[in-house]
Amino acid sequence: MNRIKLSIVALVLTSSGMFAQTISDAIKLTTNEQFEKADAMFTTLIQGQPNNGEYLFYAGENQFKNEQFEKAKQHYQKAVEVNPTNAFGYVGLGKLEWFSGKQTEAKANFFKAQTLAAGKNATVLMKIAEAYTQAETKNLAEATTLLGQATKLEPKNPEVYILMGDVYLEQNDGTNAVNNYEKAGALDPKSVRAILRQGQVWNRAKNYTLAIETYKKAKNVDSTFAPAYREMAEIYLRAGQFGNAAYNAKRYLDLNNDCVARGRYAGILYEAKNYKESIVAAQEAQQCDANNVYLLRYLAFSQFETADFVNGLANSDAFFAKATPDTKIVPKDYEYRAKLLSKNNKDSLAIIEYKKAMELQPDKVELNGDIANAYIKLKKYNEAIEAYKVKMAKVKPNANDYFGIGRAYYYNKDFINADSAFAKIILVQPELPLGHLWRAKSNTQLDPKNEKWSAKAFYEAYISKIKPEEVEKNKKDLIDAYTYMGVYYMNNKDVCTAKTYFKKVAELDAANKNAKAFLDSAEAKKCQ
Repeated sequence: MNRIKLSIVALVLTSSGMFAQTISDAIKLTTNEQFEKADAMFTTLIQGQPNNGEYLFYAGENQFKNEQFEKAKQHYQKAVEVNPTNAFGYVGLGKLEWFSGKQTEAKANFFKAQTLAAGKNATVLMKIAEAYTQAETKNLAEATTLLGQATKLEPKNPEVYILMGDVYLEQNDGTNAVNNYEKAGALDPKSVRAILRQGQVWNRAKNYTLAIETYKKAKNVDSTFAPAYREMAEIYLRAGQFGNAAYNAKRYLDLNNDCVARGRYAGILYEAKNYKESIVAAQEAQQCDANNVYLLRYLAFSQFETADFVNGLANSDAFFAKATPDTKIVPKDYEYRAKLLSKNNKDSLAIIEYKKAMELQPDKVELNGDIANAYIKLKKYNEAIEAYKVKMAKVKPNANDYFGIGRAYYYNKDFINADSAFAKIILVQPELPLGHLWRAKSNTQLDPKNEKWSAKAFYEAYISKIKPEEVEKNKKDLIDAYTYMGVYYMNNKDVCTAKTYFKKVAELDAANKNAKAFLDSAEAKKCQ
């Protein structure tokens, strides 16, 4: 009989250990951002123990971190329904409410969770503190209090110190953040997260070299820890090392080849300016997750950059059509949509989208230049001039700004202000042919009867700035310049010099009637 009892006890202990190990493995998959594999494991666990509130809570945590908030809510709510005395379900519901700005409701659920835990469950305290720390609206003072209580309950739990480090990091106190991450590392030398967090301190301080070295240490501890590669890819992006960014993004994908990871890979390839590869990656990711709205974003952005404006606009349309209240719409979504609309000759709509982008980022005044260009295409020159003035009043103008406002003045027949704007191009970039050309055009309009020949000096300067390899692309403007110079010398009785210019016109355009008429004239034939 005693042997039977011992066997039953052993079986129970073995089963408990198996489940503990399994939930630990599932949580580890979430930490490693292998959300789909974790979801499958949690599903199996819950099928075995459908009334286990902690299983349901951690399944919700996996979906929350995967930004599947509705599914997370279902699991948190189910945890409360099947086990109303378990604190974790209330923590999950409170977390969702806190992240969505419902602070009163969140605190009520957090209070329920703490009451049920009776101050004896460190994990409950830590999870509430984590919500206070990670949400956009923070309560770092309360998080510090909760983590202090958790430390008393579990002084050797490295996770407490990682979270305390996070609180200090949010306060921009890098020294105390690192101290706490080091404490976590001392308690668990294999804690890759503790090392990774130190890298995040250096990343935030823009010390990318030290951050990368720290992430490499994390990979040495656990070469399968996918977030280390993702973070390295993001740091290399900030450092402008796009090749290294793409490499680490690929390593992340090798370790975590689920739909979410494929979508993230497409995004990193876009950021790394690997636009063609980003399109391929996004299209591949769509095959396993056709509802991922962010893939439409990467497609629209990358298709604009590869001049596929029609498909880019179609994907931008689809992105906004499928966006939900939970979709994180960023200024770039409006910016690229505006650019795609403009490239598809829908400039009135483009202006609306540019203005939406500026509402989200008022300091990005350079978008006024894009708005002005759209107005120029619509032949709304006064509006274009005002848009340029707004931009140029807030940021130091460059040659493009002077050219843009100069064109608007020119097409608005305000040739005096046009000439002044083009003169500033010459001032900032004297070797650029553009300023000289447009001053010549403006002065031609200001001197329509060639009484002063005021465009002559500018056409001469323009001609002198054109390199031999640039002749073909400047052919039309060169013909105008040579013709003007030929006419000038004709009127000044210097037929032979005039002939040299009309010969240049004929070389560029053999059918040019003006050149042909002059070169066939008796006077021109006298010049050898």
